[in-house]
Amino acid sequence: MLSITLGTNPAFTLPPLNFGGTPAGIDVRLVVDSGVLPIINTGIAHRQAGVGQIGAGITTAPMECFNDALAALAGELTRSA
Repeated sequence: MLSITLGTNPAFTLPPLNFGGTPAGIDVRLVVDSGVLPIINTGIAHRQAGVGQIGAGITTAPMECFNDALAALAGELTRSA
């Protein structure tokens, strides 16, 4: 994730990164250029309070999301120039 983000958040550190900050600020250009998709960590809470978590997992968004976002950004830049 560090290769596709703008930096790190020092408020949230991770032991596997020698207590370095968590990657933050996903750069759509870096995602499209590298082909590395960001990891999405998710958890699902039960609809009734107190029951707890009913599911969890990791996934990635499809590359098309990032291709579309980059095209939209490029369109905005050409309109404002």
